[in-house]
Amino acid sequence: MKRKILLIAAATLLLPAWMAGQNMDDALRYSRLFYQGTARFNGMSGAFTALGGDVSSIALNPAAAGVFRSTEISITPTVFFRDLSTDWNGYGSDNSYSGLTLGQAGVVSSFRTGSSKGLTNLNLAYTFNRTNNYYRNAVIDGISDNGSMADYWALQATGYRTGELGGTAYMAYDTYLIDTLPNYLDEYASIFTYYGETFPEYGQKVKRTIDNAGFSNEHTIALGASLGDKVYIGGGFGLTNISYTGHYTHLESDDAQKTFDFVNFIYTDHFKATGSGWNFKIGAIVRPIESLRLGVGFITPTIYTIDEVFYNNLSVKLDNDTPADPSDDANPIINNDDMTYRYRITTPYHLNAGIAYQIGNFGLISADYEFIDYATARLSKGVDGYNFETENEDLAAELGATGNLRLGAEVRLGPLYLRGGYSHNGSAFTEGTLNQNASSNGYSAGLGYRQDKFYLDVAMVWLNSYEAYMMYPDDSRPAPEYTSDPVDLNIRDKYLSVTLGLKF
Repeated sequence: MKRKILLIAAATLLLPAWMAGQNMDDALRYSRLFYQGTARFNGMSGAFTALGGDVSSIALNPAAAGVFRSTEISITPTVFFRDLSTDWNGYGSDNSYSGLTLGQAGVVSSFRTGSSKGLTNLNLAYTFNRTNNYYRNAVIDGISDNGSMADYWALQATGYRTGELGGTAYMAYDTYLIDTLPNYLDEYASIFTYYGETFPEYGQKVKRTIDNAGFSNEHTIALGASLGDKVYIGGGFGLTNISYTGHYTHLESDDAQKTFDFVNFIYTDHFKATGSGWNFKIGAIVRPIESLRLGVGFITPTIYTIDEVFYNNLSVKLDNDTPADPSDDANPIINNDDMTYRYRITTPYHLNAGIAYQIGNFGLISADYEFIDYATARLSKGVDGYNFETENEDLAAELGATGNLRLGAEVRLGPLYLRGGYSHNGSAFTEGTLNQNASSNGYSAGLGYRQDKFYLDVAMVWLNSYEAYMMYPDDSRPAPEYTSDPVDLNIRDKYLSVTLGLKF
């Protein structure tokens, strides 16, 4: 027998002790790197694994520190612009964000040994690089014809008796959005089927507002050496930190009055994550002939410790099948206090290989290839002893190995330098998954002015990427058979950077 919907003004309950929901999205978010560097680095799309001689390139290949022959300091403020458009069931929106950040800062101290053979230079370097921006502001607004977030909560609840429910499944049950099927104790359906008693009739208005923010940074301390100005080697230690706020509100409203009892619900999900991590780096650059350089750099997995503070709440309005009579309306509400959770994420290793060719005193061309296996990322060591076995299995099944390509060129016209570049970042997802084509392409252009003791560089980077975003997956059906249609997210980023550098 179905529960009768009672008149409830409000209910404030604590969240039962279910998991906060750390998953593949968290591992992938903190594993992706989009290095911001000097304007020269940015203007050539970061193709510096073999070139070296740029302060920010030390983060990719610590052997780059060994190329320097003098002490150098640089700093790079960056203006960041993001435009994000959504397309869902024929409904679209456009949103934008901009901000000023510190993209790069660093110093290299060069010490000559006085020898023309063997160890000729020993250099100590420090560089700071912004490695990702997590800002995402979007509105997804339209009509749903084939599902509801309440259906997803019913799937979460299936397999548990009502007294065993926790998390959002419990919240949905306690606010009458889901209930058990007739004659079942652990199978559920949503109010859109009147808990399994009628065929669903959707057509409700859906509006999700996403307001995410944050960044990741890396500090690298490296030691580089020059061996006869033919071979450069280096090693380094990376200290990383992240700050991420994930927030969205999700509204579903039965304006067409198609569903018994239901008027609307508003669900809010919020969490703040902060963390720090570390990695090691090694690399080498070889100059077999005067004009050619070959480079390789290896970055170990970064081990992060993440602290999260999170809360969620749910407000539901019901009219008890009497829309014209507000006297029997119900408004069950659950507001949860802040909760905390600590766990660990291990990101994939990064292997960079590069080749660069100098064309006399006129210019140079450079190419990099970066290999990353996102399937090796892992969540672990939950503060309550949770080992994330299921989440890691999902991660290994969905994510895979990919390659990133970076191309750069520079032309010298006396003290003036013209630069350009192209980058392609492959999809982190395996073939057959929803986001198998979620790659990005970037273009860059730059201008520089250099003297013996001073340089000023400017660069512009355009980065375009695509993602299929699921508001609520249907775990019972494989891709692409989802009850929620994917939202197309098209992201257009622009970075304007200016570098001031001094040499001693």
